[in-house]
Amino acid sequence: MKGFALYREMWQIPGAPSLVSGGFVARLGQGVTVIAWLLLVRETRGSYSEAALVASAISLATACAAPVAGRLADRFSACKVLPYYAVTYSMSQLALLAAVLTGQPMTLLVTLAIVSGASFPPVSPAVRATWSVLTSPASGRAPLRPTAMAAESAMFEFVFVIGPLILSTSILAAGLFAGAESAALSGPALALGGSAVCTLLGTLWISRGTAMRAARTPSAGFTRGLGPLRSGRFVVLLVSAAGVALSFGAAPVALAAHAEEQHGLSGGAVTGVLIAVWSLGSAAVGLWFGSLRLLAPLRSQYLVLLAGLGAGYALWVVAPSTWLLGVLLVFTGGVIAPALAVTANLVAELTPEAMRNEAYTWLTTTNMAIAALGAAIAGFVVEHPPMPSFAAGHNGFLLCAVAVLFALAAAIFVRVPTRGAELQEVAA
Repeated sequence: MKGFALYREMWQIPGAPSLVSGGFVARLGQGVTVIAWLLLVRETRGSYSEAALVASAISLATACAAPVAGRLADRFSACKVLPYYAVTYSMSQLALLAAVLTGQPMTLLVTLAIVSGASFPPVSPAVRATWSVLTSPASGRAPLRPTAMAAESAMFEFVFVIGPLILSTSILAAGLFAGAESAALSGPALALGGSAVCTLLGTLWISRGTAMRAARTPSAGFTRGLGPLRSGRFVVLLVSAAGVALSFGAAPVALAAHAEEQHGLSGGAVTGVLIAVWSLGSAAVGLWFGSLRLLAPLRSQYLVLLAGLGAGYALWVVAPSTWLLGVLLVFTGGVIAPALAVTANLVAELTPEAMRNEAYTWLTTTNMAIAALGAAIAGFVVEHPPMPSFAAGHNGFLLCAVAVLFALAAAIFVRVPTRGAELQEVAA
């Protein structure tokens, strides 16, 4: 099979079109909600700190509750669990929206934000777990697993390209129909309402689809204790993924600082363009990566991709202009989706099938929590540069490079077990 013939074969798996399309719709809101909540709460309450508190409460609640959702999906099957999460999440998002617009107390806003975040449906872990079952060795489709995971990673990157465009379109539409003065309020509100609807409809779509129902593998007994964390190999992978996640959280802050330094008042617009270019490079190369049939072991692929990502960040540090930085962003972004795809493949190799949803939610938790930490550290670094000879933004870029160096060092200790006895010990 050559070129994109692998994608044609993947698309022919029963239920694959619905899994890809529904998963994309279900996650469209992830590219919108954080910035939309920041803008809306800031506009209604006049405080960035209160806006950040609401947005942070949602993200942290999601990170903390995700493993519980994953364990429930493993126990009862994702197609049964996801609809309950989708309905609860959508209703709580709309309730939070109403509370913000009507000027309710911060205590209520934070409470609703926590409920909303904790009930966020684990769509990405469920989709990845479904692909891992549909492309298991027993299915006869094992050669298609790298392609499926690459497509999944690329679709997730497209969410963060299209999401900001949806928000911008909502604000422009609000300005046309409601007037420029109310656009800052009604635009984000419209985007948030649409995001809640997309999450609900997309999640119901995939949970009722052929693919997820065919991949139902409810555990024979309720997983107890640490679950997939009993696998030392999986924990090492999470440690490595944490370094990558820290760089992902720090990079947008560093890019914003660089854009402000170089372009002043237009820095915000420049930041948006830089991040979009970064995401587009990731999505495009991710799709190409999925068309390849690589013979190298997953661990080797992972090490090479992390080395490439670290080298890309290091080049950001010495980029003399925003134009050159934009070019470097395309190439550095091109490493991201392949790295995420290989990480997803490694999770499938390091964990038992009966714990796969929970394993992917632990990856989600690690990514969200450490990315938030990375953003906070980057904020401190750009305001208090440890290397004054570099610009503030370039200090942030250096932080990204160091984080990936840590991830690469941890990745050296990642070992893929032989299937069978070693995984059965974890599942026991």
